[in-house]
Amino acid sequence: MIFELHSSLVGYANASIKNRNNIIEKLELLWTAHREGNHIIFSEIHVSEELIGIIGNESRSASALLNRIINQYPKVAALACHVERKVLIGDYNSNSTAIKSKIIEYPINKINSSLLQKSVILVENLTDADFYRWVAINIYRQTQYEGVTLSFESYPGGGNTTSEAYDNLKANTSRLCLCIVDSDIRAPKLQPGETASKVVKSDRLRPRAQADFHIIGACSIENLIPVSAFEMAWGDDPNYTQKLVSYKKHYRDNHWRYLQLKKNISCFELYGVGAFSQYWSSALATTPNGCSNKMCSKKSDCKHNMLDQLSGSPLGATFSLIKDKVVNLDELLPDIRHAWEEIASEILSWCCAPNMSSVA
Repeated sequence: MIFELHSSLVGYANASIKNRNNIIEKLELLWTAHREGNHIIFSEIHVSEELIGIIGNESRSASALLNRIINQYPKVAALACHVERKVLIGDYNSNSTAIKSKIIEYPINKINSSLLQKSVILVENLTDADFYRWVAINIYRQTQYEGVTLSFESYPGGGNTTSEAYDNLKANTSRLCLCIVDSDIRAPKLQPGETASKVVKSDRLRPRAQADFHIIGACSIENLIPVSAFEMAWGDDPNYTQKLVSYKKHYRDNHWRYLQLKKNISCFELYGVGAFSQYWSSALATTPNGCSNKMCSKKSDCKHNMLDQLSGSPLGATFSLIKDKVVNLDELLPDIRHAWEEIASEILSWCCAPNMSSVA
């Protein structure tokens, strides 16, 4: 993430020797975070120049950081203006941390080494974070941010226990944390599923400035996988030939994102007046009904699937095949591409980091 030094630090440092020494101490911590490749440290040029004038030669590390900020300003300024979220370090009330227009206003006195560790990406399953990094990098290749460095620590939430992991990180650490979860929305007009709803509730009841969540714009992470990856994985497998044909019929904008690839859709689920039943009974209207139009008394009695699951682990079967490949974004459906772009934007804000090859 970008940590920006606010102009109020100049007046703060000038106010007393104690304050000046505190500024030096915090700049040294920020320099370490920069050297370790965790976060980008930034300021307007005049802020760094005035702080250099105040601290003099008291700290080689602090001076090195401020001089680097000045030298790297042309490269970093555009990124600093573009990201939606950053930490603004200033002479703020030490008892609170505020968010204004997604900017985290952080008091200089509260800066610590825990905050300055790598950002955490909290996901349902550990592989998800690698996939999201790959998605982000493919989006950046199409923008001025090609080659941007990302730095984060992946943290598995364990599926439906992700909200508990999120609560724990917020309550017991100062870490910057972005939680990314599936929406589990399987039809239009439905609300997010249990996991996403719990994460939303966590922030409503226990908000924390340095943590936030993103619900992906699809039922699950598997909906974000390019269809070509499924063909690479199973195109020559006779057991999957008909499945791929059936699923490609559903590959269209504003529809594919509702299809949960890891679950069957049974005849039983299409009876009723609920949003899921109504939507998918229409979408599968031409699919032969194996239950001969009779209504089973309960789901466990229904022995026929209108649509079989594609796989128990679509991501596991495909990601190893595509993780080193560049995606033609035009092959993505418009709404799926938008979901990719939203993920890339979030990760850029929370996880952008200095290029280690140029760190000095």
